[in-house]
Amino acid sequence: MHPRPMQLHEDEAAGVTDNPLLMVVALVIAGLMIVAVTSDPVATGTDIGDRAPELTSMAYDGAGWANFDLSSYFDETWVEGQPGSWIILEFMDTDCPYCVQRAGELGDWDAVFDAENPQWANEDVQVIAVAAELNIAGHDSSREEIEAFRDKSAGHTCAKQDCSARDGSAHSFPYVDDLSLDAMDTWKVRGTPTYFVIQPDGIIAWTSDNTARYADAGEAVAALAVVDA
Repeated sequence: MHPRPMQLHEDEAAGVTDNPLLMVVALVIAGLMIVAVTSDPVATGTDIGDRAPELTSMAYDGAGWANFDLSSYFDETWVEGQPGSWIILEFMDTDCPYCVQRAGELGDWDAVFDAENPQWANEDVQVIAVAAELNIAGHDSSREEIEAFRDKSAGHTCAKQDCSARDGSAHSFPYVDDLSLDAMDTWKVRGTPTYFVIQPDGIIAWTSDNTARYADAGEAVAALAVVDA
């Protein structure tokens, strides 16, 4: 009588857990799969098609200074052609003569591209100004000067003239404090004024560094921020 040979049943799961190397490899593969599924394929940057970088600070809205977070304006579920809130973002300096000259145009964009304007009748557009202080002689700004520039009020000097004499009317949109230049560095802004047009989902649609298709932010918004019929 021959003894029945003992049959060994390999427990594959136990084999993996008993082998530290195999366990590490399995965890790494699982981690990579999770990253591949959950990671955002859109890179953060300041070129067209990039996701807009972070921008948090304090902002002045005419009533006072309050916390500001650009991402709070975004709706990542937005679909092109559907209603949403676009953004014209301007980096400026209250002592920049070009910014003083363009202030009227920025106010015009805010008035024209408004959801309540029957002549526009397209997507709402929010205008936001980011006020920096460039490292240039004669550029000496402050929160009080930012307020005077926005409100077009007297008592402070903007680009060698009283802020009340700048082009355009008083603005109704927020001015973000970037006197530290932190946002300018993050957004890789090289000078003022610099403009970005941002889609409702936070993706950059146009920049003033790339005017091949649209000459300025107003032209870009007029062409892009359109609701499908």
